[in-house]
Amino acid sequence: MAALWALSATLAAAQSYDNRAKEILNDEFKQVDDYLAHLGLTEQRILLSEAYVEKPIDEASRRQALRGLADLFAARLMEVSGDDAQFDAYRSRVQKLIQKYPAANAPSLQVMLLQADYQRAEAAASEWIADPSKSDAKQTAASILKVITPRLTVAAKQLRSDITQGFEEVDRMPSGPTAEARERELRALEGVAGRAAYFAAWANYYRAVIEGNPQSAAIPEAMKLFQGLLGIEGENYNAVDPLQLGLIVEWRARALIGLGLCEAFLGRMDASRRVFEILRQSDASPQIMDQADYWFVRGLLNAKRYDEALTESQRLVSHFQGDGSEGKISLCALIAQVGFHPLAGTSPQQMRQLGLVGIVGLAKLGRIGAAIQLLDEHQIDVSGDPGFYLLWLEGQRQFAAAEKSKEERDYKEAKVLLIKAVANPPTGDAGALAECQYVLGWCCYRLKQFAEASGAFRQAIAGLKLSNPQKGVESAWLAFVSLQSLAKTDPRYAAAAIDVLEDLKRDFPDHSYAKKADLLIARLQQSRGSLRDSIDQLAKIPASDPNYLTAQYDLCVMLRQQIDQTTDEGQKIGYAKRLLAASDVLNRSLDEKSSQSDRARALRTLLMAVELSARSLLPADVGDSGIRRAAALATQLPTSDGSVADYHHRALLLAQQRKQPEQILEHADWILANAPDSAFATSALVVRALDIDRRLQETATPEIRTEAFEIYRQLVQKLGSSPQTLREKKNARVAASKFAEYAELIGRRAEAATVISSLAAAFPDDRTYLQQAGRAAFEAGMVEIALEHWRKLLLGLDRGSSEWFEAKSYQLACLAETDPEGARKVLAQFKLLYPAGGPPPWRDKIKIVEQELASSR
Repeated sequence: MAALWALSATLAAAQSYDNRAKEILNDEFKQVDDYLAHLGLTEQRILLSEAYVEKPIDEASRRQALRGLADLFAARLMEVSGDDAQFDAYRSRVQKLIQKYPAANAPSLQVMLLQADYQRAEAAASEWIADPSKSDAKQTAASILKVITPRLTVAAKQLRSDITQGFEEVDRMPSGPTAEARERELRALEGVAGRAAYFAAWANYYRAVIEGNPQSAAIPEAMKLFQGLLGIEGENYNAVDPLQLGLIVEWRARALIGLGLCEAFLGRMDASRRVFEILRQSDASPQIMDQADYWFVRGLLNAKRYDEALTESQRLVSHFQGDGSEGKISLCALIAQVGFHPLAGTSPQQMRQLGLVGIVGLAKLGRIGAAIQLLDEHQIDVSGDPGFYLLWLEGQRQFAAAEKSKEERDYKEAKVLLIKAVANPPTGDAGALAECQYVLGWCCYRLKQFAEASGAFRQAIAGLKLSNPQKGVESAWLAFVSLQSLAKTDPRYAAAAIDVLEDLKRDFPDHSYAKKADLLIARLQQSRGSLRDSIDQLAKIPASDPNYLTAQYDLCVMLRQQIDQTTDEGQKIGYAKRLLAASDVLNRSLDEKSSQSDRARALRTLLMAVELSARSLLPADVGDSGIRRAAALATQLPTSDGSVADYHHRALLLAQQRKQPEQILEHADWILANAPDSAFATSALVVRALDIDRRLQETATPEIRTEAFEIYRQLVQKLGSSPQTLREKKNARVAASKFAEYAELIGRRAEAATVISSLAAAFPDDRTYLQQAGRAAFEAGMVEIALEHWRKLLLGLDRGSSEWFEAKSYQLACLAETDPEGARKVLAQFKLLYPAGGPPPWRDKIKIVEQELASSR
């Protein structure tokens, strides 16, 4: 406290006129400044220096003090750069100082004062890049960059030189508070120098883009600055270790982005791709990595490489699905904006195509409102065959207009577009197709076309269950409402309405609609009689009635429902016999003129009878004859018909029940070949997996191992291999382990390493998984991943155990490849503790690493 009181008194004295000898003033200033520097009080040092330069001192001392004051102001400006009010206040003080003492205008201050100008230039340049028609923004950016770019570049180089000289001075100074304070100043100045290089690099890049000159000297200058910031020497990016660049720091990651843009501007696309690949492999934040594709495409556009930009955008957007990240949305907005605001001299057709890719991307990412707004703004023509997404968006836009006008004509126009879209479904985007079907259902509903509305809503449910569960339950409810409207005048629709409600109960059991379902089902059954009454009513329809065969099918469906609702075994058998009789009617009615729908319905009733036979509700010979008849009928239908897949699944279950291995495999293979995306495929893969395990126990040939690898690969895809899935599902865990085992056996080490790493992530405390993951990753050449596994193991294993020595040997082997200097340090520490090198075989492996490190010096 006494020292601080004395310091306050000294500062007060320093601010009044002082006629003491300049030597005394200089010594006092240095003493107080060193003390403040030791305490880290930058603002107090600024006040002290501002007062000192007003003293009657010699010009050499004043210039030195002004230079130090400039560095202090620069450091302070950098500290408050995120606070506009504080930044402006300090900038005002700096400008007054420079006006009075021009010698204070040091490079460090120039950089900080130019920061605001650079940010204005960058904003104007980005605005023009997005919309080339904004010539004012281009002019603003060009005029600012023309002034600040050379100044930033010179300042960056001067600061680097000053810092180098400063550290040389520190090296010559005796150890103590003075040297430490000076080193801290230089460290702070390094931040200003880094900022100067960063702004100078980006300013050079944007200047070249604004000028549109690939030969501009500004690009090599920008590249040199970016590489200097990152510590990259030359252009051999393949030798760059992504984890050594420190990209977890945002400005370093953005410097790497700038380097990639420069390479693209020069037309060196392979180098640009490699730079962005480094970014994706680094420890940069997820937000930065999410922007990698955006910046890569932006680099292509800035370089006017529109062919590559279009091809890359199409490739990226083709993989979009579901909710979009900010990076993906920004990419779509960029290419749409550029595509619909093309530069003079570009191909209108090509640029329009680029813009459409952006609109489609927004639609695939669920940004429907933004995509429709672009359709409106640019009056996109969707005539001809523009594809699913544009037809869907235009149909949605037309439906929104119809909702306002309530005109039948407008709903019909929307319906035509949506039907065309549904007829041209997208690949692998069930959510978008379901959204389109949902809007189509509303169109039909508004037109009071309830049968079509119900069909569209029911088709939408499966996709919406995954992408938008709330809308999925709404779609199910609207399907029911549509059928209920029809059932008021035609009781035949009541059964379909009941089916929808039963599905709703199963798919959305916790929703309020599901809680109403039982009451509604009861009322529907009551409106057409009870289920038993309905069965009796259908049974009374004579063979002469045109709807007789349809009634027989409905009778089978209702009898099957009644069996599940009945507890009395005798009654169940009676209903099963009636179902068998109705099924026989349907199957006997088939002839060469029967439609595919007739054959499919007959096949389904046969399978109902086969199932009931397996449950002992019908004789065993009914199952035998039924499955034979079903097999013959299935050959008369296309493999795409769902009833055929039902047959093979039912036959597979029956063969398993009867322990018929050949038949089991036959039906499993059919399902895998013809219905790989069906709900039955997983069961078929399990069958194949069990069989291949058995065969491998008998004969482990390379061909069988490869076959096993492929089967388990498919099974892992079906069951999932994310850490959460592996934790929650035992079957997925077993499949993943088997897949990794077979992948290792046939030399597919990278794939084995990936899956075992997922197992290790799912069970981080499982030592065995970590060891397997570490070995597999190392053998696959995934050294960085392997190193992480072995590091975790070293932390948890007992020091000195055999497992610990194994982990240490792998850690050293990994470091030898990724960080030889680090490996030498770790090895030296290890040998101090274990001069003998540990037990075999790890001692020998560590010895090999030691020899490799020695020979590579």
